[in-house]
Amino acid sequence: MSLVALLGFVALAIDVGALYAERAQLQNGADAAALAVAQDCADGSCTNTQQTARTFVNVNANDGAANLAALEFPTATSVRATVTTREAGTGAGALTMTFASVLGIREAGVAAEAAAAWGSPARGPAILPLAFAPCVFRLDGPIQVISMHGDPGGTVCSSTSPSGQLLPGGFGWLEDPDRRCNVNVQAAAQAPMRSDTGVSLPAECNAVLASAADETVLLPVYEDKGGTGSGGWYRIRGWAAFEVLGWNFPGTSYNNTTYSGAQCRGSCKGLIGRFVRFVSLADGFTTGGPDLGASLVALTD
Repeated sequence: MSLVALLGFVALAIDVGALYAERAQLQNGADAAALAVAQDCADGSCTNTQQTARTFVNVNANDGAANLAALEFPTATSVRATVTTREAGTGAGALTMTFASVLGIREAGVAAEAAAAWGSPARGPAILPLAFAPCVFRLDGPIQVISMHGDPGGTVCSSTSPSGQLLPGGFGWLEDPDRRCNVNVQAAAQAPMRSDTGVSLPAECNAVLASAADETVLLPVYEDKGGTGSGGWYRIRGWAAFEVLGWNFPGTSYNNTTYSGAQCRGSCKGLIGRFVRFVSLADGFTTGGPDLGASLVALTD
């Protein structure tokens, strides 16, 4: 009787621990499968979803085997994956218990599920406090210069302002009261202009811009503007993905003469890059905005 009791405690320590480990692997697989399928669907290639999900489910199992019990699409922009136990050697849907069989428990199985959703950004953090003009937004267009002061830098925009600025006294910089080069912006809402309206890159943005080199970032595009100088504002249309390939600002430049037809030198001050279709896993965003080519994917409850 003592031996049975001892084996019972061993069962709790080993077999239950094995089930917890199995459950963690299944959860990782469910999370990965849901995110992978959501990314594919957000990118417009919502095919072979079962195979995609199975691949990620199995990869996340230590023995390379798990069972995709269900892959459902509750809405047009969400997916739910349910994963259950599968033994690699036998293909059984339960794990053989090593010690718990003494207590009459010969096998046991666990399950996990995860859901993910996708959509166009509506609100979130702009890592550069900068709003693009609608006249420069060309999805899948060529590499271009986006000047911070109108046409002289090579944008496709025109302006009646003597300075060439699209908004007199403003260069596209948004108000950043915390001076962290990170502002939260919402579609259909007005974003106030930065009180420091100069063309120079804000000092706190030097490191942020350097980290964005040759990366794709989400930045807001405005649909309307008004006011002048520090009293100016931009009404945000939505979020777009911009591949940052170069820039030229006072005191800092990168690849500003690299791309033929998209060079920013001398008096030109601004960014070089292109708008692209992009699926992001960035945190801190909410969805529901207009589709400007950028999509967000996130796990949901």
